[in-house]
Amino acid sequence: MDRRNLFSLLFAISLIFLVSLACRQSGEIITPAEATQRYEATQAADTGEIVSEVEGAGFPIGSTAELTSTGYLVGMFQQAGARTAFSYATRGDEVKIVGSLEVEGEIWYKIESGAGNGWVPESSVKAVE
Repeated sequence: MDRRNLFSLLFAISLIFLVSLACRQSGEIITPAEATQRYEATQAADTGEIVSEVEGAGFPIGSTAELTSTGYLVGMFQQAGARTAFSYATRGDEVKIVGSLEVEGEIWYKIESGAGNGWVPESSVKAVE
């Protein structure tokens, strides 16, 4: 195999590798109909009863916070303490704290965001810089 063919082969493999990384990091690819369905479910979700203040909560009601996560997306839950996210917001989004609740020793915040309303654990919010 001459040098030109080897270079072309390595270039093609590198390009495929980079595209696969980009797809993995960009998140889930869904149809427009599914995106609309998820959005409507987020807007219509019953996110439970709001407790105005939990002792030890780091964010008072009405304050602004920033979503944080190890990944690109931050899971939002229909109920505080739930295990399965029903919607996702983007890391770095500013949200409004509208409630807080303690579940099994962990503080959860009810938020209003551009992605909808839901509950997030304390580990998913930080002070706005």
